Amino acid sequence: MTSHSPHDNEWVYSTIVTRRLKLTALNEVIHSIPSVSHPFEIFIFSCGYAFNPVMFPLWLCVIHALSRNSLEYGPLTTNKLSDMFWGKWREYLQTIHIEKAAWINTAFYFTSVLITLVFTELAKASFATTRPQSPLANTGTIISNQNGNSNSNNNAQQCVWTRRYGSLVSSLKSKHSFPSGDCAQAMNLCMFLYRYVPVSSPKTALLAFPIRDWLFFGLFLPGVAFARVFYWCHWIEDCIGGALLAFLLHWLFIPNIGKMMIEIIQYR
Repeated sequence: MTSHSPHDNEWVYSTIVTRRLKLTALNEVIHSIPSVSHPFEIFIFSCGYAFNPVMFPLWLCVIHALSRNSLEYGPLTTNKLSDMFWGKWREYLQTIHIEKAAWINTAFYFTSVLITLVFTELAKASFATTRPQSPLANTGTIISNQNGNSNSNNNAQQCVWTRRYGSLVSSLKSKHSFPSGDCAQAMNLCMFLYRYVPVSSPKTALLAFPIRDWLFFGLFLPGVAFARVFYWCHWIEDCIGGALLAFLLHWLFIPNIGKMMIEIIQYR
């Protein structure tokens, strides 16, 4: 399905990473999955649609609620690295009212989203790579959509690809493929929670933080990446690139934005 795509001639997908990890073959395998069970696809869809623009207000609410809870119980963490990242930002937030501090943290997350978006779009424009193409009718395919309808031809040999929520997941996407904006935003969310919203509770802090950490980094982030490939929105290389981009931003750039925000707010 993907062997005759312009994708094959784009250098981003011909690097040593692609060759060593055999990503071309893995892309083909995931793109060629005929269908999955409906309950499993609901999970895949949830991950693949999580960073569609219409879902953005939800994440702001989540960050606000978790930030408020963390500040209310006086952040307790079991991870020294996370506590180091949280450090000065926490000290500042604890000097002001909890509700206001939660909104400031939410504004910081909003800023990190915009920064990630800008760098992602700049990278997309620079690399200008093509997205995967869904199976075409003239190749003997039946493409089932979420309404149960199908597009088909009269070829004797036909394959069936069922993507119940494909039109939703692929909506409002930009033209180019590398890096994946959704995976970049997923990593941004994971890193922001890890560094600036530590789990805090008078009774469950010792247990809750590791669980949340594993769920987001070990289940949610890979789920987003798989979904973007499964729904023919991206190649695996795009997902890796998006996650690495957000990771680098959180190491090199976004912490400085937090410091600038503190200085601006304190000055006012």
